[in-house]
Amino acid sequence: MQNEIDKIEEKVVEKIFKLALEKFEGNNSRFAKKSNCSEASIRRIYNGKQRMTFNMLLKLCSGLEIDIQELLVGISTKKIKE
Repeated sequence: MQNEIDKIEEKVVEKIFKLALEKFEGNNSRFAKKSNCSEASIRRIYNGKQRMTFNMLLKLCSGLEIDIQELLVGISTKKIKE
């Protein structure tokens, strides 16, 4: 189960990275400021060294000015087994 969750988180982080790259032209400092979080946290999430909390996910969506639904389009959670 954890493996499936990790894969979903990886896909979400990848989408966030791509959207932030487009919107902020690779400037993580601007993205962090807009998201009300630290640039170091964003880098650690991108590098897989920090797990993304739900609170952080909401902050990043806010910084990107998107709804969480937009971020999750195309990502299925049906395969998660308990």
